Amino acid sequence: MKRWSKPASVLALCVLVAAPVWMGACCAVTRGPSAEELAAMEAARQQAIADSLSAVRAEEEARLAAEEEARRMAEEEARIAAEEEARRMAEEEARKAAEAEALHQEMMTLATIYFDYDSANVREDQRSAMDENVRKLQEYQPEGMVVVEGHSDERGTVEYNLALGEQRAQAVKTYLVDAGVAEDRIETVSVGEEQPVVMGSDESSWAQNRRVELKRR
Repeated sequence: MKRWSKPASVLALCVLVAAPVWMGACCAVTRGPSAEELAAMEAARQQAIADSLSAVRAEEEARLAAEEEARRMAEEEARIAAEEEARRMAEEEARKAAEAEALHQEMMTLATIYFDYDSANVREDQRSAMDENVRKLQEYQPEGMVVVEGHSDERGTVEYNLALGEQRAQAVKTYLVDAGVAEDRIETVSVGEEQPVVMGSDESSWAQNRRVELKRR
């Protein structure tokens, strides 16, 4: 009987050892996954789906939150801008109103004209004030009436001072008319010594009481 050669012996041994393993594997492939394995695979698949949906939801929620924050910030900026514009407009309106009121008061106020003792002549140093009165009467409310009110100091009789007050008022009226102010806008009146602007019996007081006041009406 012939002996097997050594290589052949090794090859045969390997075949004998590996055959059962190979057959088991083939049987396993043929047999397919078990119920437990299928359940595990399905659970893994469902988990993957759930994880994917969670990720999508989280991404969508993040996007919506970002859009909401952007919208809120835009609304806040718009609100602040609107409030600032409203404040600016209110300030501008207030400024214009204040300027208009200041202009109204300035143009409505006419300068008082002062006279020398026992005189009804408009002094040279009072002509610039008279010219300013003319400008205001011509440029602002040019149809409005003006009362020219003559005054005197306390010296002299009541009758004399009333007459002097009237002469002073007429002198101012003549100046206004000659400068272009309509005569029918001007009303003269004499108060005489009855309404002193400064109480006192000295030249400083008398000088301030010898006057003509112009009042818009």
